[in-house]
Amino acid sequence: MPVVERSALVLFSAAKMYRLVEDVDSYPLFLSWCIDSSVLAQDEYSQDASLTIALAGIRKKFQTRNLLIAGESISLDLVNGPFTRLSGGWSFVHLSAEGCRISLRLEFEFSHSLLSVAFERGFARVIDRLVNDFVHRAEDLYE
Repeated sequence: MPVVERSALVLFSAAKMYRLVEDVDSYPLFLSWCIDSSVLAQDEYSQDASLTIALAGIRKKFQTRNLLIAGESISLDLVNGPFTRLSGGWSFVHLSAEGCRISLRLEFEFSHSLLSVAFERGFARVIDRLVNDFVHRAEDLYE
């Protein structure tokens, strides 16, 4: 099962970076592979979110349940979608008044078919770039 772990040191607060990741509705504005996203339900401690992504000419929709610890972490688990497994999350570690470390760890596995092999490769590349995509979004919004 593929596991992707990425992190970055950024000159933005943990709270700002957390808000970017929590703002699922804005994903299509800056993630080129995300063609639709929505928050289905949310309270102080959890969020149900839906994403539709397009990779290798294939569209897939999936839903996650995200556990929220404001400003610190977002853990996610698959509710439904093209995966047999999708879990992991984001962490945001305060380092100074104007900086933090953001980290992403995801485990995923697809139900295998000929189409899912191409989609899985594309998904692995997207996840590999995801931390950088959020860093660039922060630069666009906060600098």
